[in-house]
Amino acid sequence: MSLLISMLPLYIFGNLHCMGMCGPLTLMIGQHRYRYFYFFGRMLSYMLVGMIAGGLGTVLHLLLKKFHVMESVSLLFGGSIFFMGIYTLMGWQYPGLLWISKRLAKFNAHLTTLILQDRAWPSFFFGFFTVLLPCGQTLIVFSACALSGDLWIGMLNGFAFALLTSPSLLLAMQAHHLLSKLKAHYALLMGGSAMIIGSISICRGLAEIELIEHLTFESPFFHLAIY
Repeated sequence: MSLLISMLPLYIFGNLHCMGMCGPLTLMIGQHRYRYFYFFGRMLSYMLVGMIAGGLGTVLHLLLKKFHVMESVSLLFGGSIFFMGIYTLMGWQYPGLLWISKRLAKFNAHLTTLILQDRAWPSFFFGFFTVLLPCGQTLIVFSACALSGDLWIGMLNGFAFALLTSPSLLLAMQAHHLLSKLKAHYALLMGGSAMIIGSISICRGLAEIELIEHLTFESPFFHLAIY
């Protein structure tokens, strides 16, 4: 639950990015009768990828626990997310993202053909496969899911990410210009949020090797570990 809470700002501000990246695509299916199947497909795929990322984190934890290097993994993932935040904040392109984009060019071409079909399954699959679009924001989210090291937490965060970024895409279906003015603040909001999440992950790694204290909040009703 602590991961979900710490990621909430990124999920909410992520609407600005989704509006700019996927907004034009959803605008094109805005008049389709089965346009809402897009959201079902998108949520399902994000849940599955989040679950896979969390599962991979679980495997890493089990394999590396006996070697006492999970703290290093936490520092590695946390540092990666932190630097992704810096790249977003500065408006720089993520290393390797252009390479990935070129490799997925043919797939993206096939994906866009689904936009032209006003049927339920094409709309569903269009939403389902958008998780494969080259996007720095999804890299941050699924890196955090892997860092959680929990299958179900990964699935929950994948679902929350897809759900909480849906409002911008729903608006884009109606009018793409509504959030255009807010896009100028995307780098600050998303970059800052990613740097905070990365910093928490780094602190978690430092706390595990006992260089700093764990930060927790306790009450008779809950126990919340920030790192």
